[in-house]
Amino acid sequence: MTSARHASGHVTQARRVSGAQLALAVLSLACLAVVFVRLVERWRVTPSTASHRIVILGQRMSYPAANLAAIVVLALALVGAAVIARAVAGVIGEVAASRRLGRRLATARPLDGSGAFAVDGRRPHAFCAGLLAPRVYVTEGALTILDDQALQAVLAHERHHARRRDPLRLAAGRVLARALFFLPGLSELTHRGEALAEIGADAHAVAGEPELRSALARAMLSFTESPAADPGVGIDPVRVDHLLGEPPRWRFPILLFLAGLGVIAVLVAAAALAGREAGGSASLAPPFLSAQPCVVVLALIPAGIVLAALACTRGRRST
Repeated sequence: MTSARHASGHVTQARRVSGAQLALAVLSLACLAVVFVRLVERWRVTPSTASHRIVILGQRMSYPAANLAAIVVLALALVGAAVIARAVAGVIGEVAASRRLGRRLATARPLDGSGAFAVDGRRPHAFCAGLLAPRVYVTEGALTILDDQALQAVLAHERHHARRRDPLRLAAGRVLARALFFLPGLSELTHRGEALAEIGADAHAVAGEPELRSALARAMLSFTESPAADPGVGIDPVRVDHLLGEPPRWRFPILLFLAGLGVIAVLVAAAALAGREAGGSASLAPPFLSAQPCVVVLALIPAGIVLAALACTRGRRST
């Protein structure tokens, strides 16, 4: 009964962390939406040549003009564009990595009666993979060194990850943490969510069967002490303490969460206040582009020839 209560408690904590991540992400995206609305409202972009022009060598060139508030709105919009680009890149990266792993796991064969799949590999490893349809995999190296009880505990651990769709949930957390880089607490929430996912899976694996606690600890030790083990992977001391009966001292990072909310509030306030006074205008032509770009290009050809000659001269001197 106590083990089951601990297991549900870890799941609750993990849900709180995931909820905090989602809340910060939604508020950040809403803030960026406000910034883009202000940008559209306060910046005037026309297809014709802008009224602010200068003449260089007889050529009329346009340039954008804006006050400080409009520049602030534009800077915040650029941050929003960076967030969108990083989010798209993160999603593409996670999906591509999942597909590459799926292709390598295509030859896996089902283990009798376990719902898991065996894959080739000397390195002892068990894992849950698949964003939309997660499955449990165990390598031949792990099957060789694990006894029946230890294997049962490991598979129970990974099945919990599959039931909670942890691969998709944790991948989404990583994407949000990379995209919303300006939030101080989001990265820490992501790390804590990953740790809680492992501890929660351990708790469910041993819930109701105390003998599986030592079996799971034995499996972890076998994975790290095997000659074929990955030298960069060690035993998480927090997970070991949990298996030994010491409850992890997890506390919701309220200060980090409040810091993230504070950053969002500052961005919203800056966008709202700057949007009142912002005023900027520009043309669709790139800044400082002449109304007769071909003439400018022709004028730059002699300069290019001179620079190429100087480069060749320096190259000969150096040899």
